[in-house]
Amino acid sequence: MKKILLLCLIIPMLIGSCTQEKTSPMEGAWKLAYEYEVKGESSTLLFPGVSQGSEIKMWSGDRWALVGVFFEDSTITDNFGGGKFTIEGTNYQEIVGYHSAKQYLGQTVKLYLEIKNDTLTQIWPVDEQGVPVASLHYMEKWVRFE
Repeated sequence: MKKILLLCLIIPMLIGSCTQEKTSPMEGAWKLAYEYEVKGESSTLLFPGVSQGSEIKMWSGDRWALVGVFFEDSTITDNFGGGKFTIEGTNYQEIVGYHSAKQYLGQTVKLYLEIKNDTLTQIWPVDEQGVPVASLHYMEKWVRFE
């Protein structure tokens, strides 16, 4: 009888411990579709446009990483970075642990981030409320890598 009672207590604990944690909708790999530079009312397509190439950004747990290569005229630029992130609603912050652009090392970069279906939008810089800076900001659209 004691064995049956013990078994009845253990089985629900085992079943409960096997449930998967809910993952963030950002979790996984994303491919850069395009990037715009926005100055006031005008915008310039930077990628693909002025620059060609490709870039992939990945999120896992509380970490992010990106890797890419861009071609502009005869110049080839490798781009990489990564670190930790936090997000509350659309207010997203990257704490840069490593980056090909050394000025970002150790910086906390504030961005606006939104996901709709398989499209992720990032805009930066933003003000303290998470609103894009109207005079100059960048907008990237990423699509989920399948």
